[in-house]
Amino acid sequence: MLNHWIQKTLAISLGLALTSNFSQAAIYDQDGNKIPDAEVNSSKVNWQLLKAQENKKYNGVGMLESGDGAFCTAFFIHTTGHPNAPAYALTNGHCYDASLGFPGKNEIVVNHPSDMVFHLNYFVDAKNHVRSVPVRRVVYATMKSNDIAILELETTFKQLVNEGFTPLTVAKEPGQIGEPVEVIGVPISDVQPSLRFLHRSVCQIGQLANLREDVYQWEQSIRNRCSVVGGMSGSPMISLKSNQVVAIVNTGVNDDALAQPVCSLNRPCEVAADGKITTLENENYAQLVSKIPLCFNPNGTFNLSSPSCQLEKP
Repeated sequence: MLNHWIQKTLAISLGLALTSNFSQAAIYDQDGNKIPDAEVNSSKVNWQLLKAQENKKYNGVGMLESGDGAFCTAFFIHTTGHPNAPAYALTNGHCYDASLGFPGKNEIVVNHPSDMVFHLNYFVDAKNHVRSVPVRRVVYATMKSNDIAILELETTFKQLVNEGFTPLTVAKEPGQIGEPVEVIGVPISDVQPSLRFLHRSVCQIGQLANLREDVYQWEQSIRNRCSVVGGMSGSPMISLKSNQVVAIVNTGVNDDALAQPVCSLNRPCEVAADGKITTLENENYAQLVSKIPLCFNPNGTFNLSSPSCQLEKP
């Protein structure tokens, strides 16, 4: 493994996490055609800056921050259960601890202490009404076969709901190819500071592919052409048919990484059944989340040991 500083400098594509090196994955125009990363602040980009009043249903999506600043997107999820059950949020596995870098390629992180803060209601016109919640611990995180992290917050599910925050429901079944989806997240890399708030991008679910990036391999990654840049790691991909989260955005190919070796950091590649390796520079990728809901008990508490939980164990 690279040391955490090198990882943070190079790894914008591997999760689109914000680092000291401002780069990004693919952005697209209204017709789904890739446009240069350098045009991230142009009106060509197919995304919309969201306002609070008309987009209240997204107030549970927000920004993760650590001592090094904002770096990933996360979202409050629907777990129901006991009134005193903790609130939980989802993001990417590589976002589990900005100070440590990424988990090992076969590592399963369980009950990791956290100093992160999750900022909800992250709209451009609600700067004085952001709700900041400390992350109590990372109950689960991995980059083995998937790129997911489950965060336990320092508040209860009931408390956030009573405050008016809308949890997103995680789908128990993956979406279908061609299904229309929206990605909600906070773009930061190279984006003007005044616009670093919740955006919405719309596209369709593409083909599934086995993906490799550096030492990491992810199974059944979803191709997509929703515009995403650094800071949008952990953004929910929501089906416009079911209104449920079907995936979490995590990577894509940076323009400035095309000269690097195939499958290196910032340049993920697809691995076919016959072993053939291909870089598709016009595609972004997202990770499936359908195994997550069955890891919550009826009382709304995460339980990796539950017989119904199919997430990989340490």
